[in-house]
Amino acid sequence: MSRVVVAEFVPSEDSAPVLRQWCEVFSEGQRRLSGTAPTAAVLADMIEAEGDSIDVWRWIARDADTDEVLGIAQARRNSAEADLAEFRMYVTPHAQRRGVGRAFSELVEVDITGFGVRRIRVTALVGSAAEHFLHKFDGHRVLLRLANQVQHLSPPTAESDRPGYRIVSWRNRTPDELVHSFAEALNRLLDAPGAELQMPERNWGADEVRSWEQKMTGGSQILLVCCAVDGVGEVAAATVVTVDEHDCTHASQHDTVVLPQHRGHGLAQWVKEQQAAVLAAEFPLLQKIHTTVNTENHPMLTVNRSLGYRTVAERILVEIRRVESASHKPR
Repeated sequence: MSRVVVAEFVPSEDSAPVLRQWCEVFSEGQRRLSGTAPTAAVLADMIEAEGDSIDVWRWIARDADTDEVLGIAQARRNSAEADLAEFRMYVTPHAQRRGVGRAFSELVEVDITGFGVRRIRVTALVGSAAEHFLHKFDGHRVLLRLANQVQHLSPPTAESDRPGYRIVSWRNRTPDELVHSFAEALNRLLDAPGAELQMPERNWGADEVRSWEQKMTGGSQILLVCCAVDGVGEVAAATVVTVDEHDCTHASQHDTVVLPQHRGHGLAQWVKEQQAAVLAAEFPLLQKIHTTVNTENHPMLTVNRSLGYRTVAERILVEIRRVESASHKPR
């Protein structure tokens, strides 16, 4: 068996073909983990547009004999907690059990410790080799258990309504008259169980929504939002989906939220029903909608079940904390 070589990967200093290979491994690994992922081409464009951020670190594992890419890793510092990094590591299926994960973990610890990172968070499929590997780390703890769910799109249901509310949908840019109340809706995403572990505290206004829109429409992504608007013209509930314009066979459901004063009226189910109808009309080739739900978020699981979503896999969010007196290398 040939030797595995792991090194830091800086996209701006390497060739376009190597960046493409790195992105192909990342994209395929993300797809196995969550069901959807940006294409390699889109991911490469996003990385190039991002530039050499001092808060993102990347690595690459190659076969010493063939130079084949066997795995990739990325750590991104959390914007709200400087000692925390979100970590992604994907190993190609045929390269598993060759020590790639261990080699990554040893190099990553050396590389990011000097930047003040003391905690990393990483996600793994339940029952996978990655889950088994993570449990070998000292100081690890499971923060969340998440359900990967899929809705197979069916013909739109009959028109429905909710007294006192109307549906408003848009693509890519929030209408100016709704941007402030939509910002408040996005702020309330933190009300969901476990949301504080997946996103920083926010107090968004119009400017932050515009920045979020730019991020969500990076590469070839199309952003679609469906809202329930109340009688005074403010957003009461919203759901967010993206579709890749180069692959319109599936969509990614990101967030659904109902503002506190509007809960109890079935608005979450309503906006998701209406969003599915919009998707079916605008993307005739679309077959499935993918989403992720915290398994403790019972109200949203109930809504999704009523809409035909089915859990196809589960994954865990694990935090590994570095202890100064001891390494957190796997046992």
